[in-house]
Amino acid sequence: MKNLLLSFVVSIAALSLSACGFALRGNVSFSTELTNLQLSIEQPSSEFARLLKGSLESAGVAINLIDSIGTAESESGIAILLVTNEQVVSRPVTVNARARAAQYELRMSITIALGKNASYIIEPESLVVQRIYFEDIENISGNREEVEIISAEMRHELVGQLIRRLDAVGMSI
Repeated sequence: MKNLLLSFVVSIAALSLSACGFALRGNVSFSTELTNLQLSIEQPSSEFARLLKGSLESAGVAINLIDSIGTAESESGIAILLVTNEQVVSRPVTVNARARAAQYELRMSITIALGKNASYIIEPESLVVQRIYFEDIENISGNREEVEIISAEMRHELVGQLIRRLDAVGMSI
């Protein structure tokens, strides 16, 4: 009887999760008709740019990389995504008894805009990701590796924010 009740509860839970539209964030896919996109990135050789291009292509979006920055006007009626002002800022948050920084805040931000036919679909806006990490004075090489890992995670999260933002307005593209 307990097994029957347990299986009933599990099946109801699974059914309710699938009915509410729950999905894990790991999969990048668009529910919209965004198939072509002109991409203008201020720093086209950055790690963020590489991740963004890869994520868009894996979502089935054909990308045309363009060089000009600053306008939302696309030439052929294809939406244009502008990615500018890519910044990484690190600042001390707390200090230890030796007057050295004990915690740092790492902040990554970009400014995005999406335009089509000389008008904005997404007005210029900033996307920001922040993390705070501890610095171990006795393990300098470990700190560097930790910062690299945190930075990679933050870039992935920033790309995810951008993809979700594009997907949210995709019905009007």
